Amino acid sequence: MTRCARRRLVGALVLPALLALSSSGTLAHEPGQGAGGRQGAPPPPAGAARGRAAGDPRGNVGPSDRPGVDPAAVARGTPLWNAECVTCHGPRARGGSGGSSLLSSAIVYEDRDGSRLGPFFKAGHPMQSGRNSAALTPAEINDLLHFVLKQRNDTLRGSAPFNVKDILTGDAGAGAEYFATTGGCTKCHSATGDLAGIGSRLTAPVDVQQRMVFPTGRGGARGRGAAPAGAPPAPSRTTVTVTLTPAAGEPLSGVLLEMDDFFVTFRTAAGQTQVVRRTPSLRVVVNDPLQAHRDLLDRLTDKAMHDLTAYLWSLK
Repeated sequence: MTRCARRRLVGALVLPALLALSSSGTLAHEPGQGAGGRQGAPPPPAGAARGRAAGDPRGNVGPSDRPGVDPAAVARGTPLWNAECVTCHGPRARGGSGGSSLLSSAIVYEDRDGSRLGPFFKAGHPMQSGRNSAALTPAEINDLLHFVLKQRNDTLRGSAPFNVKDILTGDAGAGAEYFATTGGCTKCHSATGDLAGIGSRLTAPVDVQQRMVFPTGRGGARGRGAAPAGAPPAPSRTTVTVTLTPAAGEPLSGVLLEMDDFFVTFRTAAGQTQVVRRTPSLRVVVNDPLQAHRDLLDRLTDKAMHDLTAYLWSLK
């Protein structure tokens, strides 16, 4: 049979099935098999949307049938984890002495009620007490699974263990001295001018620290502002600009939008977007008003950072 004939035969067999599937909108499962393809998997309980507790902001993360975390199982699994797993995989399942992180483990990710961990342990896996992993009961395996699931959930943004705590540990007086002298901050800022009342304008000390070491420009490559309909965003004092000087011809300049090893994209004063290919003869000068802030992470000590944060937060 020729290749073309085989393609026509396959199309004749598969196309009717695809049309039937698209018309019904669903895919039939064999008896006792859930949508996830697990033999005998029970349907999710009513109201258990995406395997989460009501009000859990992390509910839309992961597969639609991802299991929720049972606090009681975590409580039972914690001492078991500490007795059998903590040495290799660490107290938060992120890896330890010779063991890998389980937070991104495919076995844990695909497990549903011990469907993957059960066979894994039955096949034999070293445990720190010397106990045979095949002796773990299904209940113990489930408790260990929920312990790891909790550690994985706790790495997501907004989880309680990773909420920012009190960072006001610095000396505000030392921060004022650094601000006025060593840091050179007064070249651009004033405690009675643009920074007056910053401690009242921001919601928390961590916001002060973030603004200081992770600044965001407007209208430039590191922070493009939204433009009103039909008009380019107005440049601000934090706008990143670029000047391109070719070997021959007039220089070009505008608001920097994108730059890599091959092209420079910028917006002219007239609001037009231009793309210029980089060549060895093209001189590119970037003016980033926030560059001094971006350089802070390389020269700020921990003490200076906390002192500055305490000082700026005191400006009410």
